[in-house]
Amino acid sequence: MESLANIAEPLQVIGKDVLFISNLREVRNLPSLRIDYNTIVVCRNGRIIVEVGGNSQVRVLPGQMLLIPAGKLIQPMMISTDIEANALLISDKMLKMLLGSQINIWNKALYMKEIYVIGEADWLRDIQNLSKPILRRHSEMHLSKAILEGFLRMMLLLICEDLLHHDNMTAIVEDSSTEHDKELFNRFLVLLGKQQQKKQQVAFYADLLHITPKYLSTVCKRVSDKSPSRWITESVMQDSYLLLKESDLSVKEISNRLGFPNASFFGQYFREEAGMTPIAYRNKMKAGR
Repeated sequence: MESLANIAEPLQVIGKDVLFISNLREVRNLPSLRIDYNTIVVCRNGRIIVEVGGNSQVRVLPGQMLLIPAGKLIQPMMISTDIEANALLISDKMLKMLLGSQINIWNKALYMKEIYVIGEADWLRDIQNLSKPILRRHSEMHLSKAILEGFLRMMLLLICEDLLHHDNMTAIVEDSSTEHDKELFNRFLVLLGKQQQKKQQVAFYADLLHITPKYLSTVCKRVSDKSPSRWITESVMQDSYLLLKESDLSVKEISNRLGFPNASFFGQYFREEAGMTPIAYRNKMKAGR
C-alpha cells in the first residue's frame, strides 16, 4: 500500500502539514491507498471514480469537490484522460487547529454519514480562483503562513457550512453531546486510523485514552450513534479489503496480519460483514479488473 504523498511528490505549503498536488494527471493508475492526510480534491474537468472504504463507489464530476478523511482506504477506479484536478492534503493536527470545535462537523459528515462529494457552488468557484495566486505566490509572501492558514480556515469552514446543509446532516443541529465527548471521540478515531494492526478489543483503545471501555462506548454512542466495536469492525474490514485486493498473501497470512486467532475465525468474521468468503471476494475483485 502506497501513500499518495509519495507517488505525487506534492508541494509543501506549510511544512508537512499542508501539501498541494497541482495536477492529478500525474497520479493515474494508482493502487489502493490509505492516505494519512485529510484530502480535498477539486475537479475542474474530466471525471473521477473512486471506491472509498472498500465498498462505497463515488463519482466526481467537473465543478465538484471530493473529500476523503485521513485513514480511509481509497481505490481509484477511473481517472479520465482529460482530467484537470488538484488536491490539498491536510494533516489531522493542522485540520484540528484550523477548524477548532467545528472539526466535529467534518468528522460526522465524512466518518459517520459518509458524505464524500460536495456539488457545484458559487463559493467553490470563488475559492478556486482565489487559491491560484495564493498557492502560486506563497513562497514570496512575508506573511505566507498567516495568509495560508487564514485562507485554509475560510475554505474548511465553507466546506463545513455546505456539509451542514446536506440531507444526511439534519440531525447534527440536535446533537446533545458535549465538547468533551466530541474531543474523546475524535481522539478515538485518530487512534483507530493509526493502528497498523487493529486491536479488536474496545478495552485496548479505552486504555490508551485513559478511560473505561464502558465510558468509551457511552461517548461513541452519544456522538455517533455507533458503538466503538462497530467502528473497529469497519476499520478492520477496510484493511481486509485492501489486503485481499492488493496483496498475494494467503487468507491465513492476512488473518495473522490482522490479529485474528486463526483463518477460520477471520473467514467467519469477513463473511458476516461482506456477505461472502475472503476467497470469493478476492476472486470477484480479480474478475472485475
